[in-house]
Amino acid sequence: MSNHKDKAMFPQCVELFAFFLVFSIPGVSATESISVEVFTLCHGQRGSILCGEGTKIKILSANYGRTDEDICPGWNTAARTCRSKTALNMVKWKCNGYRICHLYASNHFFGNPCVNVSKYLKVKYRCVKKSDGDLKAKQIIAFNAYINEHLTLHRNTRVNVVYDAVYFNHGNAYNTHSGFFTAPSGGLYVFAWTSFLAPRKLFEAEILLNGQRKGVVNCNNLGNPGYENCANTVPLLLKTGDKVNIRTSDANFLHAHYSSFTGWKVQ
Repeated sequence: MSNHKDKAMFPQCVELFAFFLVFSIPGVSATESISVEVFTLCHGQRGSILCGEGTKIKILSANYGRTDEDICPGWNTAARTCRSKTALNMVKWKCNGYRICHLYASNHFFGNPCVNVSKYLKVKYRCVKKSDGDLKAKQIIAFNAYINEHLTLHRNTRVNVVYDAVYFNHGNAYNTHSGFFTAPSGGLYVFAWTSFLAPRKLFEAEILLNGQRKGVVNCNNLGNPGYENCANTVPLLLKTGDKVNIRTSDANFLHAHYSSFTGWKVQ
């Protein structure tokens, strides 16, 4: 699967930073939220949500796609039901509990829920008091692992892929020796894996939860004289002790350094 890149709607605004300052309202209790704010970025734009001193961001909703023709008008605004399946969880992870949150409206981060449609990121949020029970300090569980050396594999022989090096491993839930992630607590997690292939190579793989398939990627580059990159993202509801890993289904090669396995706990 090759990545599809939409043309940026407003290239002159790519580096736009929109700041929303929201301060406490007199008379609001320590745990009561103030008014709902709306934050929008057109495709290709960058921006930041910023809450006032003593408050933190609480995300209410988020979508990357298109449900309104009047927001970010452009070359194709006909779609009304274009919604990213990962936008809400990703925005919650990046923003909830923080005073400032940097966002980028891009297919790279949220996927491409509707091809050939101009998209935007729309977020609804509140700035709430630090003592809000929903925003207690959270333990970060996240890892980004990669292949340190090229893997040469035998086709039709299934093997568990071991991503043997990490850029980070917050919570130490990923094992670089076995290739397994073990959930330290129950909740919603998001996992993604990318596979970089040399010319005329093959890497078909699946993500397993306790040995059961939960997603696949068919990365077949056998007829291509050039390089290929494939990826998939899968949300999973896990219980404490559940194990997640990547296993080949039909593969003969995986390129080092550019092939990775990542995951993080959303809530």
